Amino acid sequence: MRAAAPNRKEAMDDTTIRPYALAQGTGWTYNFGVDFVVKVGELGQGRRLAVVEYTTRAGEEPPDHTHDTEDEFFYVLSGELEFRCGTERFEVAGGGCVFLPRGIEHGYEIKSAGEVQLLAITAPAPQAAASGWGGFVADFEQEAELRISPPEG
Repeated sequence: MRAAAPNRKEAMDDTTIRPYALAQGTGWTYNFGVDFVVKVGELGQGRRLAVVEYTTRAGEEPPDHTHDTEDEFFYVLSGELEFRCGTERFEVAGGGCVFLPRGIEHGYEIKSAGEVQLLAITAPAPQAAASGWGGFVADFEQEAELRISPPEG
């Protein structure tokens, strides 16, 4: 069964949240510098967390930044990166993970050659959870073109 992307009004209505399953390699794909495949969106499907899978390579890293409304958790599916969070540094390779709390400047540098695959999970600050939290997933859900939706099935 295909999971429909919610419209903005539905995203605020808990009665529209329905169970769904996605096959490998499917989700709602937005290009926001790289292709982000949303598995659970911030503005719909759950709103207590967001889950995004993406593939990137050296030179496509985001600049250091801070999220005031969300914590981030990265699970490295493949590749090697150095994550920065405040004064801390973490070398993380495939199968490893890192937690980056809100309010602390962070970023990462890709250390391996070729592609790196990441699963990023964000969770809102308690005061931001009720209606979406304006995190990075909402940025592309609201601003980027939805290029691919999960197939019917």
